[in-house]
Amino acid sequence: MKLSSLLSGIGVRPVQPDADIVNVTDEINNTREGSLFVCIKGEKTNGHYLAGEALKRGAAAVICEEPVEAAFAYRVENSRSAFSSLCSVFFGRPDLKLRLIGITGTNGKTTTACYIRFFLEKLGHKCAFIGTLGADTGEESRSTGYTTPKPDVFFEELAKAVSEGCEYCVCEVSSQALAQRRVDGAKFNLGVFTNIGTDHLDYHKTVSKLVEAKTRLCELSEIMLINADDAYSENFIQVSGEKRVYLYSCRSVLSDYTAKNIRCAENGSDFILFSSPSLTKVHVPYPGMCSVYNVLAAAASCMALGEKADDIAPLVPMLPQVPGRLQLIEKNGVRVCVDFAHTPDALAAVIGALKISGRGRLITVFGCGGCRDKRKRPLMGETAARYSDEVIITSDNPRDEDPDDIIKDIKSGIKRKNRIFTEPDRARAISLALNKAFPGDTVLIAGKGNEDYQISGREKKHFSDLEEILKD
Repeated sequence: MKLSSLLSGIGVRPVQPDADIVNVTDEINNTREGSLFVCIKGEKTNGHYLAGEALKRGAAAVICEEPVEAAFAYRVENSRSAFSSLCSVFFGRPDLKLRLIGITGTNGKTTTACYIRFFLEKLGHKCAFIGTLGADTGEESRSTGYTTPKPDVFFEELAKAVSEGCEYCVCEVSSQALAQRRVDGAKFNLGVFTNIGTDHLDYHKTVSKLVEAKTRLCELSEIMLINADDAYSENFIQVSGEKRVYLYSCRSVLSDYTAKNIRCAENGSDFILFSSPSLTKVHVPYPGMCSVYNVLAAAASCMALGEKADDIAPLVPMLPQVPGRLQLIEKNGVRVCVDFAHTPDALAAVIGALKISGRGRLITVFGCGGCRDKRKRPLMGETAARYSDEVIITSDNPRDEDPDDIIKDIKSGIKRKNRIFTEPDRARAISLALNKAFPGDTVLIAGKGNEDYQISGREKKHFSDLEEILKD
């Protein structure tokens, strides 16, 4: 693509001879002859200091928001936002060739996105997926390393979806991605807000900053679907302004999509989906209110895009298990659940779902990530101890922190110290829980979900909760 076309896409006039651009990048190691280098100011590094180096490596020009000593440097108000828009243009504006659905929220993004994709596929629409589980266009699945990839990867994946004939793409949009303007260049046909919880405060510092970041999806979306039951729903409604806003709820019949007469049991939940003037019976094959909310959000998303409740309801009992999300395994008469829950709210929700069954004891195994928000550690300890019969506190990506220090932080929130055990080695902790369990008991392994690694220090080793559970 020509440099002039790219610059025109962000409203900048070129002041140099035109050039063929081979890639748009913010990484100096990806910069080569014909690159357009974008200077990004990060927490640890500042790409503006690399502008001259980028030109030496053959970059045709650089984009910056601060003054740099380099020829062919183009100033913009926000380099991150410009990077996203440039990548969208470079890959042919794939967001305009798909019906793009973005989901933000602390909990439920992955499951809701997978459910939306399942419904749309069953209703005859080829749908791609970008999220924590990777990027999947139906032809192949790839890991991106992020919930929401950087702009160069994000728009390349959208372009692949277009080339492979996808009509829709459903994306998880994290708060960090929104704060870092990774998807600024995209136009979302539908934005979905699930909830706000205490997560990523190590990055955002305050809940207000977290909410501010997530509400940016409202500005990027044509239509918004908002969980009216969340305490911060009004923030999203206000930012949406005069755009079309749909509400979903498990409490208020004044919402556009309401789950009424909810009955939760071990084998799933039943509710009536009310969307004036229709009433539709729905059976969810998974337990707990968290499953009801995820199904309601997914069904409401499809309905907001023109699908009918009567066509969606028969598909709900067929929903597949989402890897690492309330994933249930039976082993020697013990029900084992692997779940990604790594916030106090998510942990309480999955424990609540498992306690519905009225089975035997519940043994919970969990830890907290190192070099992440420390404020949630005692809260998660208190949550696990309050609702579980036994708790085994272990490691979950300790990174550069001492696992024993993380465990101490978790235990500081626990008032009832009996039936609380510690085992820093996660494999041993899982084995201990399974050995403690009797037939009829439930063991919850929380925090990592489908992750297949453990980060300790600077070392990233293969580790899978599911593989440990399935060992003889």
